[in-house]
Amino acid sequence: MKRPARPPHPMRRQVVLKGVGLLAAGLAGGAALDASPAAAQGRPIVIGYQEQPDWLMFVARDLGLFERVGLSPTFVKFDAGPPMIEAARSGTIDLASVGSVAFLIGLSKGLDWTMIGINPEGAYGQGLVAHKDSAIRTPTDLKGKRVGLFMGATAQFGFLMMLRQHGVRPEQVTVVDMTPAAQLQALAARQIDAAMVWEPWMHRMIRTANARIIETEGNLGIYTNVDCYSVRRDWLRANRDTALRFLRALVNANDAISKDHSIAYHAWAREVGLTNASAEEVFDAVPPPLIYEWTNPRYTYSLVKGGPLYQRLGFLANYMARYGIIPQLVELDDAMDMSLIAEVLKGRKPP
Repeated sequence: MKRPARPPHPMRRQVVLKGVGLLAAGLAGGAALDASPAAAQGRPIVIGYQEQPDWLMFVARDLGLFERVGLSPTFVKFDAGPPMIEAARSGTIDLASVGSVAFLIGLSKGLDWTMIGINPEGAYGQGLVAHKDSAIRTPTDLKGKRVGLFMGATAQFGFLMMLRQHGVRPEQVTVVDMTPAAQLQALAARQIDAAMVWEPWMHRMIRTANARIIETEGNLGIYTNVDCYSVRRDWLRANRDTALRFLRALVNANDAISKDHSIAYHAWAREVGLTNASAEEVFDAVPPPLIYEWTNPRYTYSLVKGGPLYQRLGFLANYMARYGIIPQLVELDDAMDMSLIAEVLKGRKPP
Protein backbone atom coordinates (compact mmCIF):
# COMPACT_ATOMS: atom_id res chain seq x y z
CA MET A 1 0.00 0.00 0.00
CA LYS A 2 1.31 3.41 -0.91
CA ARG A 3 1.30 5.88 1.95
CA PRO A 4 -1.85 8.02 1.48
CA ALA A 5 -1.46 11.70 0.79
CA ARG A 6 -2.28 13.89 3.75
CA PRO A 7 -3.93 17.33 3.57
CA PRO A 8 -1.55 20.16 2.60
CA HIS A 9 0.45 21.57 5.52
CA PRO A 10 1.68 25.20 5.61
CA MET A 11 4.56 25.93 6.53
CA ARG A 12 26.02 17.46 19.08
CA ARG A 13 26.37 16.22 20.91
CA GLN A 14 24.82 12.84 21.42
CA VAL A 15 24.75 10.08 24.01
CA VAL A 16 23.14 6.84 22.86
CA LEU A 17 21.84 4.76 25.76
CA LYS A 18 19.13 2.12 25.74
CA GLY A 19 17.90 2.20 29.33
CA VAL A 20 17.64 4.29 32.42
CA GLY A 21 20.17 2.19 34.30
CA LEU A 22 22.84 2.74 31.66
CA LEU A 23 21.93 6.42 31.48
CA ALA A 24 22.27 6.93 35.22
CA ALA A 25 25.52 4.98 35.32
CA GLY A 26 26.93 6.92 32.38
CA LEU A 27 26.14 10.31 33.85
CA ALA A 28 27.28 9.35 37.32
CA GLY A 29 30.46 7.89 35.92
CA GLY A 30 31.43 11.00 34.04
CA ALA A 31 30.17 10.22 30.54
CA ALA A 32 32.02 12.20 27.89
CA LEU A 33 30.36 15.56 27.33
CA ASP A 34 31.23 18.48 25.09
CA ALA A 35 33.82 20.53 26.94
CA SER A 36 34.16 23.33 24.38
CA PRO A 37 34.18 26.90 25.73
CA ALA A 38 30.85 27.68 24.04
CA ALA A 39 29.21 24.65 25.66
CA ALA A 40 30.76 25.40 29.05
CA GLN A 41 29.22 28.87 29.06
CA GLY A 42 25.68 27.73 28.27
CA ARG A 43 22.90 26.63 30.57
CA PRO A 44 22.93 22.82 30.72
CA ILE A 45 19.93 20.81 29.59
CA VAL A 46 19.67 17.04 29.08
CA ILE A 47 17.24 16.23 26.26
CA GLY A 48 15.74 12.77 25.90
CA TYR A 49 14.67 12.04 22.35
CA GLN A 50 13.69 9.26 19.97
CA GLU A 51 14.38 8.69 16.29
CA GLN A 52 10.96 9.84 15.10
CA PRO A 53 10.99 12.81 12.69
CA ASP A 54 11.51 15.56 15.23
CA TRP A 55 12.40 18.10 12.55
CA LEU A 56 12.71 21.12 14.84
CA MET A 57 14.97 19.45 17.39
CA PHE A 58 17.29 17.85 14.83
CA VAL A 59 17.69 21.09 12.86
CA ALA A 60 18.27 23.09 16.06
CA ARG A 61 20.89 20.55 17.10
CA ASP A 62 22.69 20.34 13.76
CA LEU A 63 22.74 24.10 13.16
CA GLY A 64 23.94 24.83 16.70
CA LEU A 65 20.80 26.83 17.48
CA PHE A 66 20.62 25.62 21.09
CA GLU A 67 24.12 26.96 21.71
CA ARG A 68 23.24 30.24 20.01
CA VAL A 69 20.48 30.89 22.53
CA GLY A 70 22.80 30.12 25.43
CA LEU A 71 22.22 26.42 26.10
CA SER A 72 24.67 23.57 26.55
CA PRO A 73 22.60 20.55 25.49
CA THR A 74 23.27 16.87 25.96
CA PHE A 75 21.18 14.49 23.84
CA VAL A 76 20.17 11.04 25.06
CA LYS A 77 18.48 8.65 22.63
CA PHE A 78 15.76 6.22 23.71
CA ASP A 79 14.06 3.37 21.85
CA ALA A 80 10.58 4.64 22.75
CA GLY A 81 8.69 6.85 25.17
CA PRO A 82 8.01 4.52 28.14
CA PRO A 83 11.68 4.29 29.29
CA MET A 84 11.76 8.09 29.49
CA ILE A 85 9.23 8.07 32.32
CA GLU A 86 11.69 6.79 34.90
CA ALA A 87 14.50 8.88 33.38
CA ALA A 88 12.41 12.02 33.85
CA ARG A 89 11.29 11.00 37.32
CA SER A 90 14.86 10.40 38.47
CA GLY A 91 16.10 13.65 36.93
CA THR A 92 18.61 11.98 34.62
CA ILE A 93 16.95 13.85 31.75
CA ASP A 94 15.47 17.33 32.00
CA LEU A 95 13.22 17.25 28.94
CA ALA A 96 11.57 14.29 27.22
CA SER A 97 10.22 14.12 23.69
CA VAL A 98 7.56 11.59 24.53
CA GLY A 99 4.29 10.32 23.01
CA SER A 100 0.84 11.05 24.36
CA VAL A 101 0.28 7.52 25.72
CA ALA A 102 3.60 7.46 27.59
CA PHE A 103 2.89 11.01 28.84
CA LEU A 104 -0.41 9.86 30.35
CA ILE A 105 1.18 6.71 31.79
CA GLY A 106 3.74 8.96 33.48
CA LEU A 107 0.98 11.08 35.00
CA SER A 108 -0.77 7.93 36.25
CA LYS A 109 2.47 6.89 37.97
CA GLY A 110 2.71 10.18 39.82
CA LEU A 111 5.19 11.91 37.52
CA ASP A 112 4.28 15.58 37.77
CA TRP A 113 5.25 16.74 34.30
CA THR A 114 3.73 19.09 31.75
CA MET A 115 3.85 19.66 28.00
CA ILE A 116 5.63 22.82 26.87
CA GLY A 117 5.70 22.03 23.15
CA ILE A 118 4.53 19.69 20.43
CA ASN A 119 6.66 17.34 18.37
CA PRO A 120 5.65 16.03 14.94
CA GLU A 121 2.00 15.54 14.08
CA GLY A 122 2.58 11.84 13.59
CA ALA A 123 -0.74 10.34 12.46
CA TYR A 124 0.69 9.57 9.02
CA GLY A 125 4.03 8.43 10.42
CA GLN A 126 2.72 5.50 12.45
CA GLY A 127 0.91 2.45 11.24
CA LEU A 128 0.70 -1.23 10.42
CA VAL A 129 3.48 -2.87 8.37
CA ALA A 130 3.57 -6.40 6.94
CA HIS A 131 5.51 -8.46 4.38
CA LYS A 132 4.92 -7.60 0.74
CA ASP A 133 3.90 -11.18 0.05
CA SER A 134 1.74 -11.43 3.18
CA ALA A 135 -1.96 -12.27 3.05
CA ILE A 136 -2.52 -9.22 5.26
CA ARG A 137 -4.07 -6.60 3.00
CA THR A 138 -6.13 -4.68 5.55
CA PRO A 139 -6.28 -4.71 9.38
CA THR A 140 -9.25 -7.07 9.05
CA ASP A 141 -6.77 -9.77 8.03
CA LEU A 142 -5.00 -9.65 11.40
CA LYS A 143 -7.23 -12.31 12.96
CA GLY A 144 -5.03 -15.16 14.14
CA LYS A 145 -1.81 -13.26 13.36
CA ARG A 146 1.18 -12.28 15.50
CA VAL A 147 1.82 -8.54 15.68
CA GLY A 148 4.86 -6.82 17.18
CA LEU A 149 4.04 -3.81 19.34
CA PHE A 150 5.86 -1.75 21.98
CA MET A 151 3.38 -1.74 24.86
CA GLY A 152 2.96 1.66 26.50
CA ALA A 153 3.89 3.55 23.34
CA THR A 154 1.36 5.66 21.45
CA ALA A 155 1.20 2.90 18.84
CA GLN A 156 -0.65 0.74 21.38
CA PHE A 157 -3.67 3.04 21.34
CA GLY A 158 -3.55 3.40 17.56
CA PHE A 159 -3.47 -0.38 17.23
CA LEU A 160 -6.49 -0.87 19.47
CA MET A 161 -8.43 1.80 17.56
CA MET A 162 -7.44 0.20 14.26
CA LEU A 163 -8.74 -3.19 15.42
CA ARG A 164 -12.00 -1.66 16.62
CA GLN A 165 -12.59 0.14 13.33
CA HIS A 166 -12.14 -3.13 11.44
CA GLY A 167 -14.21 -5.33 13.70
CA VAL A 168 -11.30 -7.31 15.12
CA ARG A 169 -11.34 -8.14 18.83
CA PRO A 170 -7.99 -7.79 20.66
CA GLU A 171 -8.12 -11.43 21.76
CA GLN A 172 -8.22 -12.49 18.10
CA VAL A 173 -4.66 -11.18 17.63
CA THR A 174 -1.48 -12.31 19.37
CA VAL A 175 0.43 -9.20 20.43
CA VAL A 176 4.16 -9.60 21.05
CA ASP A 177 5.60 -6.84 23.22
CA MET A 178 8.93 -5.82 21.67
CA THR A 179 11.01 -2.78 20.82
CA PRO A 180 10.93 -1.41 17.26
CA ALA A 181 14.40 -2.85 16.62
CA ALA A 182 13.21 -6.28 17.74
CA GLN A 183 10.12 -5.91 15.57
CA LEU A 184 12.31 -5.27 12.54
CA GLN A 185 14.37 -8.41 13.17
CA ALA A 186 11.32 -10.52 13.93
CA LEU A 187 9.49 -9.34 10.82
CA ALA A 188 12.51 -10.07 8.62
CA ALA A 189 12.76 -13.56 10.19
CA ARG A 190 8.98 -14.08 9.84
CA GLN A 191 8.64 -14.58 13.58
CA ILE A 192 5.80 -12.06 13.51
CA ASP A 193 3.29 -11.40 10.75
CA ALA A 194 3.07 -7.62 11.13
CA ALA A 195 4.29 -4.71 13.22
CA MET A 196 2.57 -1.61 14.56
CA VAL A 197 5.34 0.95 14.57
CA TRP A 198 6.40 4.48 13.71
CA GLU A 199 8.94 6.21 11.49
CA PRO A 200 11.81 5.65 10.77
CA TRP A 201 11.08 2.01 11.56
CA MET A 202 8.35 1.79 8.93
CA HIS A 203 10.83 2.72 6.20
CA ARG A 204 13.52 0.51 7.70
CA MET A 205 11.12 -2.44 7.47
CA ILE A 206 10.32 -1.57 3.87
CA ARG A 207 14.02 -1.45 3.06
CA THR A 208 15.38 -4.45 4.98
CA ALA A 209 12.40 -6.73 5.75
CA ASN A 210 10.69 -6.66 2.33
CA ALA A 211 7.68 -5.01 3.95
CA ARG A 212 4.95 -2.62 2.92
CA ILE A 213 2.67 -0.22 4.75
CA ILE A 214 -0.79 -1.69 5.25
CA GLU A 215 -2.41 1.31 6.92
CA THR A 216 -1.52 4.51 8.74
CA GLU A 217 -3.36 5.99 11.68
CA GLY A 218 -3.96 9.22 9.79
CA ASN A 219 -5.65 7.37 6.96
CA LEU A 220 -8.09 5.99 9.55
CA GLY A 221 -8.75 9.35 11.22
CA ILE A 222 -6.80 8.47 14.38
CA TYR A 223 -5.00 11.67 15.41
CA THR A 224 -3.66 10.97 18.90
CA ASN A 225 -0.11 10.18 17.76
CA VAL A 226 1.57 13.40 18.71
CA ASP A 227 4.75 13.63 20.73
CA CYS A 228 5.29 16.41 23.20
CA TYR A 229 8.23 18.15 24.81
CA SER A 230 7.59 17.43 28.47
CA VAL A 231 9.36 18.58 31.64
CA ARG A 232 8.82 18.03 35.34
CA ARG A 233 7.03 20.97 36.86
CA ASP A 234 9.53 21.28 39.72
CA TRP A 235 12.36 21.43 37.16
CA LEU A 236 10.42 24.06 35.20
CA ARG A 237 9.97 26.25 38.27
CA ALA A 238 13.72 26.20 38.86
CA ASN A 239 14.75 26.42 35.20
CA ARG A 240 12.11 28.44 33.40
CA ASP A 241 14.70 30.50 31.53
CA THR A 242 16.35 27.32 30.25
CA ALA A 243 12.99 26.08 28.96
CA LEU A 244 12.35 29.42 27.26
CA ARG A 245 15.72 29.21 25.52
CA PHE A 246 14.94 25.68 24.35
CA LEU A 247 11.69 26.84 22.76
CA ARG A 248 13.39 29.89 21.26
CA ALA A 249 15.83 27.56 19.50
CA LEU A 250 12.91 25.53 18.14
CA VAL A 251 11.25 28.67 16.75
CA ASN A 252 14.54 29.60 15.08
CA ALA A 253 14.71 26.09 13.61
CA ASN A 254 11.16 26.43 12.34
CA ASP A 255 12.03 29.70 10.61
CA ALA A 256 15.07 28.11 8.98
CA ILE A 257 13.04 25.12 7.77
CA SER A 258 10.36 27.40 6.33
CA LYS A 259 13.03 28.84 4.03
CA ASP A 260 14.58 25.49 3.08
CA HIS A 261 12.78 22.23 3.85
CA SER A 262 15.78 20.19 2.81
CA ILE A 263 17.77 21.09 5.93
CA ALA A 264 15.14 19.21 7.95
CA TYR A 265 14.99 15.96 6.04
CA HIS A 266 18.75 15.97 5.41
CA ALA A 267 19.37 16.27 9.18
CA TRP A 268 16.93 13.48 9.96
CA ALA A 269 18.27 11.24 7.17
CA ARG A 270 21.76 11.53 8.69
CA GLU A 271 20.39 10.70 12.13
CA VAL A 272 18.43 7.59 11.19
CA GLY A 273 20.34 6.28 8.16
CA LEU A 274 17.63 6.73 5.53
CA THR A 275 18.16 8.13 2.06
CA ASN A 276 17.33 11.77 1.53
CA ALA A 277 14.52 10.70 -0.81
CA SER A 278 12.93 8.51 1.88
CA ALA A 279 13.33 11.23 4.49
CA GLU A 280 11.72 13.75 2.16
CA GLU A 281 8.78 11.40 1.65
CA VAL A 282 8.31 11.22 5.42
CA PHE A 283 8.65 15.01 5.68
CA ASP A 284 5.81 15.45 3.20
CA ALA A 285 3.61 13.04 5.17
CA VAL A 286 4.65 14.18 8.65
CA PRO A 287 5.59 17.88 8.44
CA PRO A 288 6.80 20.01 11.35
CA PRO A 289 4.17 21.25 13.80
CA LEU A 290 2.86 24.78 13.33
CA ILE A 291 4.81 26.30 16.19
CA TYR A 292 3.30 29.76 15.70
CA GLU A 293 -0.14 28.20 16.22
CA TRP A 294 0.58 26.53 19.57
CA THR A 295 -1.30 29.35 21.32
CA ASN A 296 -4.25 29.24 18.90
CA PRO A 297 -7.22 27.46 20.54
CA ARG A 298 -8.49 26.37 17.10
CA TYR A 299 -5.25 24.65 16.10
CA THR A 300 -5.51 20.85 16.31
CA TYR A 301 -2.34 20.54 18.37
CA SER A 302 -2.35 23.76 20.36
CA LEU A 303 -1.32 23.91 24.02
CA VAL A 304 -4.49 25.74 24.99
CA LYS A 305 -6.42 24.16 27.84
CA GLY A 306 -9.76 23.01 26.49
CA GLY A 307 -8.47 22.98 22.90
CA PRO A 308 -8.63 20.01 20.52
CA LEU A 309 -5.47 18.33 21.82
CA TYR A 310 -6.57 18.75 25.44
CA GLN A 311 -9.89 17.15 24.60
CA ARG A 312 -8.20 14.27 22.78
CA LEU A 313 -5.94 13.67 25.76
CA GLY A 314 -9.05 13.45 27.92
CA PHE A 315 -10.60 10.89 25.58
CA LEU A 316 -7.35 8.97 25.44
CA ALA A 317 -6.99 8.97 29.25
CA ASN A 318 -10.56 7.72 29.67
CA TYR A 319 -9.96 4.93 27.17
CA MET A 320 -6.69 3.91 28.80
CA ALA A 321 -8.29 3.81 32.25
CA ARG A 322 -11.26 1.84 30.95
CA TYR A 323 -9.05 -0.85 29.44
CA GLY A 324 -6.53 -1.00 32.27
CA ILE A 325 -3.59 0.64 30.48
CA ILE A 326 -3.48 3.10 33.36
CA PRO A 327 -4.92 2.27 36.80
CA GLN A 328 -7.12 5.34 37.13
CA LEU A 329 -8.08 8.59 35.44
CA VAL A 330 -5.45 11.33 35.55
CA GLU A 331 -5.77 15.04 36.23
CA LEU A 332 -5.14 17.11 33.09
CA ASP A 333 -5.53 20.64 34.46
CA ASP A 334 -1.74 21.11 34.54
CA ALA A 335 -0.92 18.81 31.63
CA MET A 336 -0.07 21.71 29.32
CA ASP A 337 1.77 24.95 29.92
CA MET A 338 1.17 27.42 27.12
CA SER A 339 2.76 30.36 28.92
CA LEU A 340 6.31 29.65 27.77
CA ILE A 341 5.69 29.52 24.04
CA ALA A 342 3.38 32.55 24.39
CA GLU A 343 6.30 34.45 25.93
CA VAL A 344 8.71 33.28 23.23
CA LEU A 345 6.37 34.20 20.38
CA LYS A 346 5.44 37.61 21.74
CA GLY A 347 6.26 40.17 19.07
CA ARG A 348 7.39 37.52 16.55
CA LYS A 349 5.68 36.89 13.24
CA PRO A 350 5.88 33.75 11.08
CA PRO A 351 8.43 34.06 8.26
